[in-house]
Amino acid sequence: MLQRLLLCVSLIAAFAASAVAQERQWSLDASDQDAYLIFGVPESDDVGISLWCTVQKGEINIFLPEGDAAEKPGKDVTLTLTAGGVSAELKGKSETNEEAGTTSVEVKVPDTLPVFAAMLKADRFHVKTGSVDDVFPLADADLQGLFDICRKP
Repeated sequence: MLQRLLLCVSLIAAFAASAVAQERQWSLDASDQDAYLIFGVPESDDVGISLWCTVQKGEINIFLPEGDAAEKPGKDVTLTLTAGGVSAELKGKSETNEEAGTTSVEVKVPDTLPVFAAMLKADRFHVKTGSVDDVFPLADADLQGLFDICRKP
Protein backbone atom coordinates (compact mmCIF):
# COMPACT_ATOMS: atom_id res chain seq x y z
CA MET A 1 0.00 0.00 0.00
CA LEU A 2 2.81 2.40 0.91
CA GLN A 3 4.57 1.61 -2.38
CA ARG A 4 1.42 2.51 -4.37
CA LEU A 5 1.07 5.76 -2.47
CA LEU A 6 4.72 6.64 -3.13
CA LEU A 7 4.31 5.74 -6.81
CA CYS A 8 1.22 7.98 -7.12
CA VAL A 9 2.95 10.88 -5.39
CA SER A 10 6.01 10.44 -7.63
CA LEU A 11 3.90 10.42 -10.80
CA ILE A 12 1.96 13.51 -9.77
CA ALA A 13 5.21 15.33 -8.99
CA ALA A 14 6.70 14.30 -12.34
CA PHE A 15 3.66 15.56 -14.29
CA ALA A 16 3.62 18.82 -12.33
CA ALA A 17 7.34 19.37 -12.98
CA SER A 18 6.92 18.81 -16.71
CA ALA A 19 4.10 21.36 -16.83
CA VAL A 20 6.17 23.95 -14.96
CA ALA A 21 9.22 23.33 -17.14
CA GLN A 22 7.44 24.17 -20.38
CA GLU A 23 9.68 26.41 -22.42
CA ARG A 24 8.94 29.58 -24.32
CA GLN A 25 8.35 29.26 -28.03
CA TRP A 26 7.49 31.52 -30.94
CA SER A 27 3.94 31.77 -32.23
CA LEU A 28 2.49 33.93 -35.01
CA ASP A 29 -1.16 34.86 -34.81
CA ALA A 30 -2.97 37.15 -37.23
CA SER A 31 -6.44 38.52 -37.74
CA ASP A 32 -7.69 40.81 -40.47
CA GLN A 33 -6.58 43.81 -38.37
CA ASP A 34 -3.49 42.83 -36.34
CA ALA A 35 -0.65 40.33 -36.31
CA TYR A 36 1.39 39.15 -33.30
CA LEU A 37 4.67 37.26 -33.12
CA ILE A 38 5.07 36.28 -29.49
CA PHE A 39 7.91 34.52 -27.70
CA GLY A 40 6.35 32.94 -24.64
CA VAL A 41 4.81 29.90 -23.03
CA PRO A 42 1.59 29.02 -24.91
CA GLU A 43 -1.67 29.63 -23.07
CA SER A 44 0.04 31.52 -20.25
CA ASP A 45 1.01 35.06 -19.26
CA ASP A 46 4.72 34.18 -19.60
CA VAL A 47 5.91 36.37 -22.49
CA GLY A 48 9.52 37.35 -23.08
CA ILE A 49 8.90 39.68 -26.01
CA SER A 50 6.29 40.34 -28.65
CA LEU A 51 6.40 41.99 -32.03
CA TRP A 52 3.07 43.10 -33.45
CA CYS A 53 1.56 45.34 -36.07
CA THR A 54 -1.58 46.67 -37.62
CA VAL A 55 -1.94 44.75 -40.91
CA GLN A 56 -0.30 46.48 -43.90
CA LYS A 57 0.58 49.64 -42.00
CA GLY A 58 4.36 49.30 -42.44
CA GLU A 59 5.17 49.60 -38.74
CA ILE A 60 6.29 47.09 -36.13
CA ASN A 61 5.63 47.46 -32.41
CA ILE A 62 8.14 45.84 -30.08
CA PHE A 63 6.82 45.10 -26.60
CA LEU A 64 9.18 44.06 -23.82
CA PRO A 65 7.04 43.17 -20.79
CA GLU A 66 9.91 43.35 -18.29
CA GLY A 67 12.31 46.22 -18.78
CA ASP A 68 14.62 47.82 -16.26
CA ALA A 69 12.93 48.18 -12.84
CA ALA A 70 14.87 51.42 -12.35
CA GLU A 71 13.07 53.04 -15.29
CA LYS A 72 10.24 55.35 -14.28
CA PRO A 73 6.81 54.62 -15.83
CA GLY A 74 5.58 57.04 -18.49
CA LYS A 75 9.08 58.16 -19.45
CA ASP A 76 10.95 58.06 -22.74
CA VAL A 77 13.39 55.15 -22.86
CA THR A 78 15.94 53.83 -25.31
CA LEU A 79 15.69 50.23 -26.44
CA THR A 80 18.67 48.86 -28.37
CA LEU A 81 17.91 46.01 -30.76
CA THR A 82 20.92 44.06 -32.10
CA ALA A 83 21.16 41.12 -34.50
CA GLY A 84 23.98 39.86 -36.67
CA GLY A 85 26.22 42.83 -35.84
CA VAL A 86 23.53 45.38 -36.78
CA SER A 87 22.09 47.61 -34.04
CA ALA A 88 19.31 50.15 -33.81
CA GLU A 89 18.67 52.54 -30.94
CA LEU A 90 14.91 52.93 -30.70
CA LYS A 91 12.93 55.44 -28.68
CA GLY A 92 9.92 54.20 -26.75
CA LYS A 93 7.85 54.62 -23.61
CA SER A 94 7.93 52.80 -20.32
CA GLU A 95 4.79 51.71 -18.50
CA THR A 96 4.17 50.07 -15.13
CA ASN A 97 4.15 46.27 -15.10
CA GLU A 98 2.53 45.61 -11.73
CA GLU A 99 2.66 41.80 -12.04
CA ALA A 100 6.44 41.74 -12.49
CA GLY A 101 7.25 44.73 -10.31
CA THR A 102 9.16 46.33 -13.19
CA THR A 103 8.36 48.50 -16.15
CA SER A 104 7.44 47.36 -19.62
CA VAL A 105 8.73 49.08 -22.74
CA GLU A 106 7.07 49.54 -26.12
CA VAL A 107 8.45 51.08 -29.29
CA LYS A 108 6.91 51.60 -32.72
CA VAL A 109 9.25 51.63 -35.72
CA PRO A 110 9.11 51.29 -39.52
CA ASP A 111 9.31 47.71 -40.77
CA THR A 112 12.21 48.74 -43.02
CA LEU A 113 14.84 48.99 -40.27
CA PRO A 114 18.11 47.29 -41.31
CA VAL A 115 18.17 45.38 -38.00
CA PHE A 116 15.00 43.54 -39.08
CA ALA A 117 16.79 42.29 -42.23
CA ALA A 118 19.67 41.18 -40.00
CA MET A 119 17.24 39.34 -37.73
CA LEU A 120 16.03 37.29 -40.71
CA LYS A 121 19.57 35.92 -41.10
CA ALA A 122 20.54 35.64 -37.42
CA ASP A 123 19.97 32.85 -34.92
CA ARG A 124 19.34 35.25 -31.99
CA PHE A 125 18.90 38.90 -31.17
CA HIS A 126 19.59 41.16 -28.17
CA VAL A 127 17.26 43.69 -26.62
CA LYS A 128 18.79 46.14 -24.16
CA THR A 129 16.92 48.71 -22.12
CA GLY A 130 18.58 50.33 -19.13
CA SER A 131 20.58 47.67 -17.31
CA VAL A 132 18.51 44.79 -18.75
CA ASP A 133 20.08 42.94 -21.69
CA ASP A 134 17.97 40.03 -22.94
CA VAL A 135 18.88 37.54 -25.65
CA PHE A 136 16.11 35.84 -27.62
CA PRO A 137 16.53 32.88 -29.98
CA LEU A 138 15.19 33.17 -33.50
CA ALA A 139 14.84 29.45 -34.26
CA ASP A 140 11.24 28.83 -35.34
CA ALA A 141 10.38 32.56 -35.27
CA ASP A 142 8.26 33.34 -38.34
CA LEU A 143 9.66 36.85 -38.74
CA GLN A 144 9.21 36.78 -42.50
CA GLY A 145 5.54 35.88 -42.02
CA LEU A 146 5.07 38.83 -39.65
CA PHE A 147 6.89 41.23 -41.99
CA ASP A 148 4.80 40.04 -44.94
CA ILE A 149 1.59 40.75 -43.02
CA CYS A 150 2.78 44.14 -41.72
CA ARG A 151 4.26 45.48 -44.97
CA LYS A 152 2.34 48.18 -46.82
CA PRO A 153 0.76 46.88 -50.03
